[in-house]
Amino acid sequence: MSTTQNEKCKGKRFTWSKPMSYMLLEILAEEALKGNKPSSTFRAKSFIKVATKISQKFNVQYEPKHVDNHLKTVKNEWGIITKLKNKSGFGWDDCLKMITISKDVYDEEVKV
Repeated sequence: MSTTQNEKCKGKRFTWSKPMSYMLLEILAEEALKGNKPSSTFRAKSFIKVATKISQKFNVQYEPKHVDNHLKTVKNEWGIITKLKNKSGFGWDDCLKMITISKDVYDEEVKV
């Protein structure tokens, strides 16, 4: 298989930097306040807006489907963080924005 055929099969994977993710969340928060999130998801125009602004600011080519996919990833990661924060022995460091845990609790958790 030639290189171009391999590239077609793999597809393009888009990488999101922290500033891009932060911008995504900032814009979607504004969109929710404007009423562009009538239910559990945002309107298509909100994803278009995010994709356009991120593409312009970071000189990349993102599409609304990339925004939707990344939002699903963020929601999934937040769900994991929330579950861990609520477990006994786990904490949250607001300055570092990360979960804290003692070595003993970690060792017990890893055994499970």
